[in-house]
Amino acid sequence: MDIKDFKHITDVRVRTYDVDSQGIVHNMNYLKYYETGRVEYRRNFGHNINREGIFDDGLKVVVVRNEIDYLSFAFLDDLLKVYTAVSWIKKSSFCFEQIITKENSTEIISKAKGILVNLDENNLPSPISKKFIEEITTFEIKLKILSNE
Repeated sequence: MDIKDFKHITDVRVRTYDVDSQGIVHNMNYLKYYETGRVEYRRNFGHNINREGIFDDGLKVVVVRNEIDYLSFAFLDDLLKVYTAVSWIKKSSFCFEQIITKENSTEIISKAKGILVNLDENNLPSPISKKFIEEITTFEIKLKILSNE
């Protein structure tokens, strides 16, 4: 996805505990930044997450795949922009595509894809609700609804 295809942006400030001995953001922290973007994306629709990790609309998801490319560096106190979009939805899974830039820059520092699966009360894959699909379809620019998994 191109940066212009993203409608949701979350700001994240690089903290002292995010950098490694080389003074750059440690690669594992990008997983945290991307997760922050994903949760804030859902909050954008007015949904909150409870202590059990389930959203108030019943969405209970787990990440089953993360794919991250590191293209540049971020440093202590940089303000990062985490761009988040849902690129496709299947029966019980969907894909977040994300990129990170520095404030006031379009240079992409990192890009990622994360696949999440919706679970039922027995932790088995469960169909995604029509409401979720409608919210995302109304919001996203390049969403694909794919055939059943």
